Amino acid sequence: MIEQIQSRLAKALEAQGSAKGVRTHSGAALGSSVGLVRKRNEDCCLVARVSYAYGTRSNFTIAIVCDGLGGMSQGREAAILAASAFTAYLFCSRAISWKENLFKAVAYVNTQVYQRLRGSGGTTLSAVISSHDGAMFCHVGDSRIYGVMPDREIKQLSRDDTINALLKRQESEAEAPKDSRLLQFVGMGDEMEAQIAAVPRHCRSVLLTSDGAHDVPHSVLQRVVTAAVGGNDLIRKLLTLSDMTGGRDNASAILLPIGSEAELYDESGENELMAIMPNDTLAIHVMGWEVWEPSGHPSNPPPNYPAHEPSRRIQKAPSQTDAVDNESEPKPTPTKGKGKTARARKPKRSPPRPKMDTAGRLPLDEPDNKVDVQFSTPATQPDEDKQ
Repeated sequence: MIEQIQSRLAKALEAQGSAKGVRTHSGAALGSSVGLVRKRNEDCCLVARVSYAYGTRSNFTIAIVCDGLGGMSQGREAAILAASAFTAYLFCSRAISWKENLFKAVAYVNTQVYQRLRGSGGTTLSAVISSHDGAMFCHVGDSRIYGVMPDREIKQLSRDDTINALLKRQESEAEAPKDSRLLQFVGMGDEMEAQIAAVPRHCRSVLLTSDGAHDVPHSVLQRVVTAAVGGNDLIRKLLTLSDMTGGRDNASAILLPIGSEAELYDESGENELMAIMPNDTLAIHVMGWEVWEPSGHPSNPPPNYPAHEPSRRIQKAPSQTDAVDNESEPKPTPTKGKGKTARARKPKRSPPRPKMDTAGRLPLDEPDNKVDVQFSTPATQPDEDKQ
C-alpha cells in the first residue's frame, strides 16, 4: 500500500511543473516559485491532512519542504521522491511515538532516494507533524523551520547542515567564511543523521522555507512576517522578495498554524490523506478498517465499530471560496475524472496481489485494502486569506 500511495503522490507533485503557485487551505498557506534564473523548479512542498477511520490512531497534519540539490543531475526527482515517500510512510505507519515514526520515516526516505537514484540525486527535507499531542519537526539540509511566536517574532528551530553554519557554531557566532556546501542531505546513504525535536508549545505557527525564500538578512525576514496580513499574504511576499533580490534560486514556503491556532481535520470516518499543493489538491481514501500489526495479524476493531462497507465518498474539489472558508463541509461530488461529473460508481475490485512478507508490512499495507484517488480542479485564481 505504501508504494501505491507514494507513487500517486509523486505523480501529483510532478504534475505541478515549474509554474508559480500560492494557495491557502484549512488554515495553511503554501507556495513555490521557480525564480528568474533557473529553468525548472527543483523545490517541492505540500501539506497533508491525515485522518483515520476510528480512534486507534491520532489524526495529524504534515507540512514538508524539499529542495533538490541543483548540483546533482536528478535534484528535482530526489525532492519529489522524498516528499511523497515521507508522507506515505507516516500515513501507513503504526501508532508509536512521533519521534520514532519521524526517525524511521526519514531513514526510509534516505534509503529510497539513495537506492533509486544511485547517488545522482539528493535533497533537503524539512517537515513538521502536528496533532492533538503537539508538534515535532524533522530536518536535514539547509531548508529551514522557524517558530512563529504570538507576537510574530520568528525563531529558527532547525539547524543548517552547512559548513558555514558549523563553523559559526564552533566559533560562537563569530564571523566565518561563506561556505554553503551541505554536510548532509537526504540521499547521501549511510551516516545521515536527521535533527528531530519538539516544536516549543508557545509557538503559534511554523514557517518552513527553502533557501531561496530565506536567503535574506534575518531582520528583513522578520519585517516581512510582522507586516503580513495573513498566511497567503506572507507566502506571496516571501516569493516576491526572492524575485526582487535576483530570483537566482527556486523559492518555497509554508505557514502552518499549530496548537490552538490549528484547524483540526474533521472526522471523516475513513482512512484519508488529503495532499494540498501550490496548484492542486489530491485526496486519497484507503477503504477497509483492517489495521495490521507487525506480526502480520489484524488488530481487533473497537467493540462498537460498525461492520465496514466500501465508502462512496469522494472529496469535492475545493473552489476558491472553499479553500479559505471551511465553516461547512463540502457536499460529496462523485466524479469520473478530472473536472467532470458523473453518477456515483462502486469502487473497482483490485486484482489479487502476491502475498508479502508479513514482517515488512505497514499497518495499511494489505492486499485487500483499496485506494480511491481524486484530483481537484487546479486553482485558476489566487486564494485570499480570511480577514
